[in-house]
Amino acid sequence: MPLIEKEDKREQEPLRIRLQPVIAEQLKAYCAFAESSEAHIVNAALQRLFGADKEFKEFLETNPDAGKPDEEKPAPAPVRAPRRRREPEVSTEGSSSAA
Repeated sequence: MPLIEKEDKREQEPLRIRLQPVIAEQLKAYCAFAESSEAHIVNAALQRLFGADKEFKEFLETNPDAGKPDEEKPAPAPVRAPRRRREPEVSTEGSSSAA
């Protein structure tokens, strides 16, 4: 029986991560074993980690805003690429080269 319960389909926030190939293979194998998605397994594993780490709990008590979005800062303006100047087209019509 898997340590992680079956998925409950709650709303999730997308997050992009990179895993070492061996860990990614083990995650996929565990998903097959537990009949659950990768997102569910990662969520459940992190919940277990956060619940078991006493120092992390203490950190959260002294830093209640850690990990929360910074609402006081305005969102940065989108960066636009500078406009490229168009070079004037040079016409080759009517030019003759005498060689």
